[in-house]
Formats: sequence, structure tokens, C-alpha cells
Amino acid sequence: MIDRAHQGIHLLTLEPIAETTADLRSYGFRPNRSCVDALRYWFHILHRDKSPRWVLEGDIKACFDEINHQWLEENVPIDKLVLRRWLKAGFVEKGN
Repeated sequence: MIDRAHQGIHLLTLEPIAETTADLRSYGFRPNRSCVDALRYWFHILHRDKSPRWVLEGDIKACFDEINHQWLEENVPIDKLVLRRWLKAGFVEKGN
């Protein structure tokens, strides 16, 4: 329970920073944004006179498995010890 509270405190601090610096056209895993918002945006873009002819959609396989921890430590404004511990922590699934 203490870990969850700790994470919540950091979320309250970091989320406003992330939301003011993130790409305005990014919709994935963002508060108050949904697939419907992304589709509305693309509908608007693709119905212009000079709209793109195609859209590339992709997903980065194992993104969070491969993310550079050193880059995160250098660029995320958080207590570095806490960040290192979170990055090294495992997870619990079905009691394991």
C-alpha cells in the first residue's frame, strides 16, 4: 500500500510536466484522451483537400522492456534512487 501511495505522489508531480511537454497529437496512454479522440483527429486531417494518401500505424514491440534506463535517469525529473528502484523492480502476476 505504501508503494502505491508513493507512486501516486510521483504521478501527481510528473503528469502535469509530461502533459505540457508531450506531443499534442499523441493519444496513447494519456489522461482524458481516447481512441475516439485520435480517430476524430485523423478524420479531420484526412478530409482536407491536400490530405495524406496513407497512414502508418505501428506498435513498438517490447518498448518498455528495451527502453534506455540511463536516458530515463538523465531526463526524468524525479529522485534518481526512486527511479532506479522502480526500473529494477519486478512485477507480480497471479501470485508469482
